[in-house]
Amino acid sequence: MTREVLGQSVSFQLSSDSGVPAYLQLVQQIKQALRMGVLGVGDKLPTVKEVVAEVAINPNTVMKAYRELEHEGLVEGRQGVGTFVSRRPEG
Repeated sequence: MTREVLGQSVSFQLSSDSGVPAYLQLVQQIKQALRMGVLGVGDKLPTVKEVVAEVAINPNTVMKAYRELEHEGLVEGRQGVGTFVSRRPEG
């Protein structure tokens, strides 16, 4: 999936034969985008609906990935507005 985020492009690619759960693949790819500067603090992540439409996975999988990132303090969900980057990962 390629999605414009404030002029930057975020690309999600899921591999069914990697042995890594889909939600963790999303988490890893978002962390990588943060480390590389593709996503920055304050940027809005694609909506669950947008990710589902592009990557054809269950909405619960995307929500689980976003919850994991929120639990780690990397993103913040704002009711009715979206999910935003709150800080970059260590390293």
